[in-house]
Amino acid sequence: MVAAALSLRHQPKLLRKSFQQADAAKPIQTCPMKTISGPKTQTIALYSGSLLFQIIQVGTFPILISQFLSESSLSNFSIGIYVSVAWIVVFLAGPFVPGLISQVGPYRANFLAFCFTVASLVLLALSPTPTLIALASVAMGMGLIIRWIVCDTLVVHISASDVRGRMIGWHEALMGLGIGLGPLLFVGTSLTAVVWICLAIAVLGQVAFLTLDSSQALESNQTEGGGQGPKFLIRVILTALVAAFLAGFIENSAIALLPLYFEHVDFTLKISAILVSSFGFGGTLLQPALGYIADRWNYYLAQMLCILFIVGSSMVVLLFTEQVVVSLVALFFLGGAAGGLNTLAVIEAGRSQSAPQIPAAMTAIAMLYTLGGIAGPVASGASLDLFQNQGMIMLFIASGLVLAMFLLFHHYRSGNQ
Repeated sequence: MVAAALSLRHQPKLLRKSFQQADAAKPIQTCPMKTISGPKTQTIALYSGSLLFQIIQVGTFPILISQFLSESSLSNFSIGIYVSVAWIVVFLAGPFVPGLISQVGPYRANFLAFCFTVASLVLLALSPTPTLIALASVAMGMGLIIRWIVCDTLVVHISASDVRGRMIGWHEALMGLGIGLGPLLFVGTSLTAVVWICLAIAVLGQVAFLTLDSSQALESNQTEGGGQGPKFLIRVILTALVAAFLAGFIENSAIALLPLYFEHVDFTLKISAILVSSFGFGGTLLQPALGYIADRWNYYLAQMLCILFIVGSSMVVLLFTEQVVVSLVALFFLGGAAGGLNTLAVIEAGRSQSAPQIPAAMTAIAMLYTLGGIAGPVASGASLDLFQNQGMIMLFIASGLVLAMFLLFHHYRSGNQ
């Protein structure tokens, strides 16, 4: 995180040249589908490529390696460590991504992400031994973090200010959709077949990225957020990064541990899976609506709405756990609100940072989300043991209340400065 913060102050001139084309900047457009150098095909290309790689890197790869490893003599704890390798790489490599983008540009960086992804899948296709799986996890982590920062940077930079929230909301919704679509690849196919399908998807995703017009796609209105880096950096760290951390904390805890939470009311695995699916679809379907609120009013109001839904939905789950339909609806809104915190963090960072700072800001958000994703399941698992299976939901409520107080205090201080 420190490295990411320092990189905001020392971005090379090449990054400024890559992201700033003030002489060629176009007027702000109002149609969300015409914010990438005009044509709708440019928007579709960016979003399609991002979705396809999300299906592989997040929706499929963790399941793929866990299934390969389940055929070995490794314990479940050891398999969990293998699954976490890619996310540890994401966290460790994140601070170096802005420098990479500054040196080679976003399009070549994205091609490098493609190469890492393909290398990871090839290692699995050759022989999925534990050693090769570990190397594949490292390569996939590299591909994931580079693609993540490049895509978030492009979406933020090319979106006109009056539709940026909706553009980011749709992009984040597609990321959630990728998580939901990935597991479907395992229906009726062998693990080896899934690897080859992923390779084909990776090629299609890179073809989609290649159709972007690299000479125009980075045009933007250069009057936004320029020249106020240090003050706005503090703003991003104090609000967007905290929100991103809690988004990763709640999302990863819920996906991993909700089935364990519902065990105390004797729900079957099938019912628990449906409830977790409702959480995931909420994280997908509610993001555009939150983006619209951020555009129409401001992201501070949208953040407070997310907190309200986190606290309220968690209390409903806590009080009506045995009511499947009630829990289903409550988890839908809880998932949407938790994912919304990360969406709004990206929106806030995109609006508050000047063009050369955006890659580092997106990296910091990705790192804090990842850190929350690592800490969340550990803390939630411990709370389940300490508070008789109610602990995780209580932790969600406490997290929402703490974030609400933090935002109110920060908003009050900002208003008095």
